[in-house]
Amino acid sequence: MLSQPSSNSSLAARAVAGEFLSKRTIWSSLILTAVAAWIGIHLGVVVNLQAVSAGVFLATAAAMSSIAWTWVHSERWPGLTRFPLSAKDLARAAYLVGSLVVLLEVVLPVIAFISAARSITHTGAVTVIMLALGTAPLVLLLWSGPTRWHRLGACFALVTGILIGIVLNPLSAAMALAVEGTACFLLGFEVTDASARRRGTGPRISSLVLGELVSSRMTQINTAALVAFGWLLNAMLHDHGAALPLGAVMVVQNTPLNTYFSRHPSTWLVVKTCPRTWRTLGVYAVELAAMYTACGALVVAAAPVPVRLASDIVFVVTAASSAALAAVLMEWRWPLLDWKSEREVIRHPRKYVPALVACAVSIAFWILTH
Repeated sequence: MLSQPSSNSSLAARAVAGEFLSKRTIWSSLILTAVAAWIGIHLGVVVNLQAVSAGVFLATAAAMSSIAWTWVHSERWPGLTRFPLSAKDLARAAYLVGSLVVLLEVVLPVIAFISAARSITHTGAVTVIMLALGTAPLVLLLWSGPTRWHRLGACFALVTGILIGIVLNPLSAAMALAVEGTACFLLGFEVTDASARRRGTGPRISSLVLGELVSSRMTQINTAALVAFGWLLNAMLHDHGAALPLGAVMVVQNTPLNTYFSRHPSTWLVVKTCPRTWRTLGVYAVELAAMYTACGALVVAAAPVPVRLASDIVFVVTAASSAALAAVLMEWRWPLLDWKSEREVIRHPRKYVPALVACAVSIAFWILTH
């Protein structure tokens, strides 16, 4: 009888992993880690622990937010609740498997980047791991807590951890968040599928891009995190005298927007069978380019010293337009329709194609015009 809780927790973890994880998660992690190591070696950027901790927190928040909205708030989660498993065991399984995803998609790439850039110590590596794994359960509880008090408590814990990291030091914040995340797991705070939070509360908008941005919390969080990441990268590159605002390329890595039709196969079927499909795709491309141009302009404008503003804006427009065209072309010719959970689409390795195209085209255009 003593082994029954452990057995139930193990069964719940296997059920959650089998329902939502696939080999694409491993491939995405390996590709991202390799790219991060390559960037760390070739850019030669030296980053401090505060900047790394800020990046880790943003990446963990984005990863766990997508888990909340594509796992717990998906159509597949109610099926798991019909298993003979307690709500606490399912919650612990979601925390555990979600933390494993964060370890693969956040911790490993960050460790690879700062190790290749020779900007890490053993204390820094421990700080990164504790910060990510401690933040993960709290972010999931923030979006999926059963009551308002659970969500407010998670929000307060996260804000407190961030303030400790800014005012004191990242290691103190990592320790505090690790304790809070562990307590969240041990107490088994439930995660629930609340339909009102799942569907969003924004007004109905005919625009595909704006409608998705207004109605989807996951897309809102992803967009804000990418703008913040872009600003951090631009700030680091500016300190090293970089000529290009490469941080503006980060904003085109908005996978929820780039994979709109893959994530909504019924909408894609309607668009494909109705007349003037090309017109719908053209409007989608223009809206996507405008969205990325606005986000890229924010990244450039928020630079410590916004020099070369005209050439930077040209770089942003070129990157945004080429990324939008690449994303629409993939959605038109090769939509992803065979998936178990929406997160498989978001974490598919092809998510990097728009950013790679934007980087190549914008750099080539910049070289030709200079």
